[in-house]
Amino acid sequence: MIPDRSRQAAGSQSASCWRTAYRGLWLAGLVWLLAGCGLQLRGSGESAGQLQALDVSATNAYGQLVRVMRQTLASRGVVVDPADGAAYQLQLLGERAIRRAVSTTSQISVAEYVLRLEVDFELFDQAGASIMPLSTISAERIYSFDRSNFGGSSEEEVLLNQEMQVDIVQQIIRRAEVAVARSRP
Repeated sequence: MIPDRSRQAAGSQSASCWRTAYRGLWLAGLVWLLAGCGLQLRGSGESAGQLQALDVSATNAYGQLVRVMRQTLASRGVVVDPADGAAYQLQLLGERAIRRAVSTTSQISVAEYVLRLEVDFELFDQAGASIMPLSTISAERIYSFDRSNFGGSSEEEVLLNQEMQVDIVQQIIRRAEVAVARSRP
């Protein structure tokens, strides 16, 4: 009887090995198919590279959003505010941070807040013609508010605001690259 059990165990291991290999091949085929149709994970593709230099101005010239914008552009290899001027100018015209309660506890205190950040911007070419008309981009996050841990809740709010700024900056850059690509002959 012992030899029969060893054959069964060997057969079970062999079937398990084939199932694992089959799953691996199936997954590789699925990834290949999705890549073939142009699907890319957000932030994983190369940028269009349409922006080599960009003048950036903002109504709040020393605000956190414009700093994040300049840092992100520089990290992508874009020359920000070159001395001889750039072919395009991005104007950050307005920034609105909104916080409102979305749910309450049974004691009628706030349980969750929604944070919303809205930014108005416009893109111009060197001649001053609008390439992208006045547009608004927004980002929104919801977080739980804990009255017993006020410090932690306020830190979470700060982190979420920073995350929204990064998200908005990336959206603006993507839109600007598309607008620049469309404006070129």
